[in-house]
Amino acid sequence: MCLEWTWHDDDVTTENDWSTSENMSKTLIYGGAIISAGPAALIASMQTKLREVLTIGTLFTLCGSIVLMTCSTGALSTLITGRILHGMGAGIVCVVVPNYAAEITEPKYRDVLTGLHHIYLLSGMMLSHFADDYCTYSYVNVGIVGMAILNLIVLCVIEDPPCFQLIFYENLRKSESDCKCIDVSSNSCHKLLRYRDIDKIMELSSIFTKKQYYRPLFINICLISIQQFTGNISLMDKLHCAYGKQLPISGMLSTITGFQLISSICCLLTIYILGKKNLLIISGIGMTITLSLVINTLYYMKSFDKLWLPNLIIMYIIFYSIGYGPIPWILMPQICPRKSKLWTSGVAVSLYAFLNLIINQPFINNIRYMMYMSSGVDIFLFMFTIVSVFGTVFACIFIPKIKDRISS
Repeated sequence: MCLEWTWHDDDVTTENDWSTSENMSKTLIYGGAIISAGPAALIASMQTKLREVLTIGTLFTLCGSIVLMTCSTGALSTLITGRILHGMGAGIVCVVVPNYAAEITEPKYRDVLTGLHHIYLLSGMMLSHFADDYCTYSYVNVGIVGMAILNLIVLCVIEDPPCFQLIFYENLRKSESDCKCIDVSSNSCHKLLRYRDIDKIMELSSIFTKKQYYRPLFINICLISIQQFTGNISLMDKLHCAYGKQLPISGMLSTITGFQLISSICCLLTIYILGKKNLLIISGIGMTITLSLVINTLYYMKSFDKLWLPNLIIMYIIFYSIGYGPIPWILMPQICPRKSKLWTSGVAVSLYAFLNLIINQPFINNIRYMMYMSSGVDIFLFMFTIVSVFGTVFACIFIPKIKDRISS
């Protein structure tokens, strides 16, 4: 499961007696969730007991929702506290879920189960938009509490799958066979196992000196950066402007999230046929073409912008959702060596949270508006197009072809 969508829903009920403005209050609440997610993700990436860490992350999210439901929603400190707990839980879950899913799943189902991380995110966001339509933000927290309790029960009751147990017992058998040829009275067996555990710990300096460690880190950072800078949020704003008052903002968000959800499911269904690398290339090419058509429609065919612009933006979002939406999360635990994949995932999730915080700040729209007024051109659209071109080239050159294999 993934509860990170809790930090995306910033439509929190506000009251007029706050000393700060409503927009500033929402920024503080949103920022509290995002800022707490990064450090929590890094701390979670340093742990080895994934099941226990996942339980702790779920408990943080559960406590955050309970705080928001049981305390007064008019208190800014209460809202910030609840959202910080949400952010901590989301950061932990976001790191652990892809790696835990990759560990316990049979290779032929690994991509699909890891990709459900992104599907779960979109489903949660869509449900939160529906709840917000009825002005009942508490319904979102009730849903989070229900999901958290259900997942805690599952984590405590259900054992790890046979595939994961087989790997564990095979490793244990290897250790026992090594010890059989050693005199137990000399305590050499204990030393051997201790050295084996020490060998599993990666030195921090090796990340920057060994290609097998810094190359996957570089790929993950680039994938997350491309994912965040392709401009899907900004293009949603343009889509709302194109529709004018015909469609409420909440209805538009639900519709767009629905398109993303369906496209991401199609991505998971075709991932074994086309391959992850090819899907990224198709996604990058599709985004580049649709963004180029959006620019041409806005500046060279203005008479058609009301007709073509919404369809082009929806096509762009579909191309985004079949590649750069879910696949970075699927690749995250697969392209890294066993020693570094948790730490690399922690860095990638922290970067994801930081970029989310920057991109969703009001000053970004102010900068974009000032640049548009001074030049008459939306520079950001050209930037998104360049990022899409870079994503296509990057996928062709740097993304390796991964063969599913049982972790050892």
